[in-house]
Amino acid sequence: MGTRHLICIFWKGKWVIAQYGQFDGYPEGQGAKVFQFLSFAGNIDNLKAGLNDHIYEPTKEEIEAIWDECEAWDANREAQGLRYERNMFGINQLYPSLARDTSAGILGIIARASQTGEDNKAEGGAERRPKKIPVQLDLQFANDMVFCEWVYVIDLDKEVFEVYGGGENKHDGHRFKDVGDGQQPVPAFLCSFAFSEIYLISSVEEFLGKIKKAIDEKDRASESEKVMDEESRLHIMSPRELGWTRS
Repeated sequence: MGTRHLICIFWKGKWVIAQYGQFDGYPEGQGAKVFQFLSFAGNIDNLKAGLNDHIYEPTKEEIEAIWDECEAWDANREAQGLRYERNMFGINQLYPSLARDTSAGILGIIARASQTGEDNKAEGGAERRPKKIPVQLDLQFANDMVFCEWVYVIDLDKEVFEVYGGGENKHDGHRFKDVGDGQQPVPAFLCSFAFSEIYLISSVEEFLGKIKKAIDEKDRASESEKVMDEESRLHIMSPRELGWTRS
């Protein structure tokens, strides 16, 4: 279903991936896919290699050219009378790294690029260019608390996987405090998993259970804060405001 989200990677002190996704953003969907990817240690090394050598941010002109190519693909399929299939759109087939349907799949695309890209040296010693994958950083979407429902962050520096859901105000130390202006909301932190912990989680169900526990604890804390705020408000209200009248 349509559940908008971000798949983000933080590496070498900066954001390198902020992949917008439109479908299945719940932990049971994209969250589970990220968890499964990180569960295999070799994937992380391949991901780093792909990030290091195989991605680039297209210019505005390059993006326009990409969309022209994709629209030509779609027009050709329509001219052939081929039936509608979402996964056969030009953007999905030609540039999946830019498609809204890709979501957590961007991790595999980048990791595989480090394994299937051209060697640095071709036969006979000729130089070859490595395969390059276009990516766009949609970090500003993190400030949209109407539509951005879930955010998944892979921090390759600290070796941690973070899960965010809903929104909150910015504060010191928040992962997204420098994204957008100071008044814009940011995703609300729910829980995190060290890579070493992920390797010990035996199943997707166990992973999802830990997220549910974190959500339940956050809900209880929120209810407690509401009660405390109400009690504090009552303490500072005047007797007249409390309905007391002098007899």
